[in-house]
Amino acid sequence: MKITSILMIAGGIIAGIAGVIAILGVSALAALAGSADGTGILYASSIIVTINSVIEIIAGVKGLRACKVPENASKCVNWGIGITVLSIISTGIGLIGGGKFRITNLALSLLVPGLYVYGAWKTMPSVNA
Repeated sequence: MKITSILMIAGGIIAGIAGVIAILGVSALAALAGSADGTGILYASSIIVTINSVIEIIAGVKGLRACKVPENASKCVNWGIGITVLSIISTGIGLIGGGKFRITNLALSLLVPGLYVYGAWKTMPSVNA
């Protein structure tokens, strides 16, 4: 749980930076084109990535705390499931926006949240009793 929590924090920071850069890039694209037509999906996807990164950081911090207080691990399961759902939604929006589906991208975006949920579930006192 500790390792996946640290990975969630690091991944959240990197994704947050990428999300802000993406939002700025879409804004620059709209400014260069002289029109914001067609940028809605790009903005939506970039904003979801940024929101997801903030949630990843929060979940990572909560996961580190749950290592010390296992009673809080059940909340971490919910945080991890939320991150997984947002990752799937982000992938879906990317596909709607014209992106290509790659199973490796989906698997990699779900790997750490999946391991986080598993670690939180195994940390829960009711599971280990």
